[in-house]
Amino acid sequence: MKLKNLFKKRKDPNALKQVRVEQYILWANGEHPIEQFLNVYKYYSRNLARLAKYIEHKYPTYHIIDVGANIGDTAALVRSAGVNQHIHSIEGEPTYFKLLQTNLEQFSNVSAYEAFLGETNETQTIATEVSLGTAKLSQQSDRQIVIQKLSDLVNKHQISNVKLLKTDTDGFDFKILRGSLDLISRDKPVLFFEYDATYLEEQGEDGTAMFKQLQELGYHKMMYYDNFGKFLISITTQDTALIQQLYNYMRKQEGAFPYYDVAVFHTDDDELADRVVAQETEFFK
Repeated sequence: MKLKNLFKKRKDPNALKQVRVEQYILWANGEHPIEQFLNVYKYYSRNLARLAKYIEHKYPTYHIIDVGANIGDTAALVRSAGVNQHIHSIEGEPTYFKLLQTNLEQFSNVSAYEAFLGETNETQTIATEVSLGTAKLSQQSDRQIVIQKLSDLVNKHQISNVKLLKTDTDGFDFKILRGSLDLISRDKPVLFFEYDATYLEEQGEDGTAMFKQLQELGYHKMMYYDNFGKFLISITTQDTALIQQLYNYMRKQEGAFPYYDVAVFHTDDDELADRVVAQETEFFK
């Protein structure tokens, strides 16, 4: 959920400003581009909010986990779509977490957690670099950061009935999903993650192997969106050739769009997936 390369004008990153995200006003750092993106691209990031609403047709009450919550824009979009399910917002970068805490005060039924998530529980010597609305980890630091598995965080805080798990973490998405396997196996949530070949390969990831692992966990139907938030195609985790072709298309950011957002549904939710595909097809028609 980033288009930072399209907005080159830099502002003072230490300044604060207010930005409008649908029905809500949020505090952001000076160079944060979220309001520009939403104004220029009418489908940007709004797909997740619609998905959260569709899920209510089958699960009237459920929990949402938002990994990479940033300043709380996902919460604002979801609430603007009329979804009042409990949102668990997770952000590790301290600057964004402070803004997140402030912005979430206007919402009920939300929880905020300052945490870096990964595949294993460990301590690493790394730093965060904040730029244009996103944060990346850098090895050029002597700062120690505790990384934990999402499954452990969920167990610690007794979070249950998770039916939507969103990650937007600049290439750490697969590591976080692998650190969430206990949660995924237990609750079988709809998974919604950023799928960026460049960032995944920076982390040494095989860009298609995760889909095989999800298939083994019972996940079946998938939806791809382009980076502007427009519905692209629906396939299954068994369509290995097509998965590879779609991955090849976005590698090296040489295509019309540099990354996808992907929603993956468990076999138990095949009917829900079909409903979402039909409604999204109608929405974009």
